Amino acid sequence: MSRTIIVDIRNSTFPGVIVRPGSYVVWRNLDPFPHSAETERKSDPYFNAGPMLPGEMSAPVLFAAAGKFDYRCRYHTGMSGQITVDPQAPAAGMIIQPGQQDDGGGDHGGHGGGHVHTYNHLHGFVTGGRSGKRFYMAHTPVLADPRHCYQVILQGSLREDVHAQIYTNLRASEYGHRRVQIFHSHTSLPGIAAGEIKALPHSSFAYYPDDRHPDDQEDIAGLTDVPVTIDKVIHFHKFEVDSEDCDGPLEYLIYGDEQDIFIDHLMNRAPSFHSVAKLASAPPFWPALMAQQPVRVQVPAKRILYMQPKVVQRIAYVDNSFHVFWLPPTGVYGPTVIDPLFPRKDYQALTPSVFSGGPYRHDVVLSDGSASFIELAPHSLHMDLRLLNYGVFLPDNA
Repeated sequence: MSRTIIVDIRNSTFPGVIVRPGSYVVWRNLDPFPHSAETERKSDPYFNAGPMLPGEMSAPVLFAAAGKFDYRCRYHTGMSGQITVDPQAPAAGMIIQPGQQDDGGGDHGGHGGGHVHTYNHLHGFVTGGRSGKRFYMAHTPVLADPRHCYQVILQGSLREDVHAQIYTNLRASEYGHRRVQIFHSHTSLPGIAAGEIKALPHSSFAYYPDDRHPDDQEDIAGLTDVPVTIDKVIHFHKFEVDSEDCDGPLEYLIYGDEQDIFIDHLMNRAPSFHSVAKLASAPPFWPALMAQQPVRVQVPAKRILYMQPKVVQRIAYVDNSFHVFWLPPTGVYGPTVIDPLFPRKDYQALTPSVFSGGPYRHDVVLSDGSASFIELAPHSLHMDLRLLNYGVFLPDNA
């Protein structure tokens, strides 16, 4: 007979849990701030019980087979737990409380209180371009975090020739134009826009060689803690998440050079998505408009349908890390989200970032109202829904 075990979260701590196979586990958030209970994306089996606001209970998770299953909170670094499934466990299950608990008087993790959990705080840039002396960086934003609520596209270069050659060699290898990301400790994004900050002095480059696990990053040897020069600010805007002027076709920004042309979803209203892809060829309008980049286009066949507030919760938490974020109803997680410019039928579960067809043609409308078209290469460089809308940067190895 299946049993349901309720696991209470207090003081940013998951208690130990031992249950029999066939048991359901439900988490209850008794803290005054949000938590989640989820495994790393690469885990097998994978589960995500959904985000939990204060006082909320999660969707139930069935543990059918014996074993030990590690999981964590998305929002707080170092906050992890384990479910032990043992046929010899008591029929009612067992909850093992931690030996020490916070008295609840301090701030929650990462906000200056005494708790050990902290927020990661990095800037990430999805990077394309075949030369270490000229590449393009699209900032990975967070709508609700005032430090990251900007869409930023930069042209940059590696200052040292030896570093530039390492990057160029990677792009010339079989890895080609696939995803590369630059991580840098916090810097002022408005300072970049104003021209006050002209370099990212401590940048580390990562790539993603395993197409079966496109979020498993590896450092690029020789490109850790190296200086990157910001040569040009191609695009910069701050999100106006309450904007009502977004109920039209999806809009994209196109930028690059004669050899490499990229396309990013133009974000503003929340919730949204962040995507970066590469065009398979130069569109007809590119030679005339390249100097005016980014070129802003609409894709009439694609749009976001915004749901009513009763369906998607909009929650405000005032602290020193983020203020507003948007959550789907607890437990609602559908198929893997893909960039709408790629067809679902060509999605490959074993290689999620590589599509089986292509190039993919879309009719577009330019800012002057003229019609044209673009063609996408069959490789998604970046697609994010979770970080953008849910508010903190937490890599899988945290």
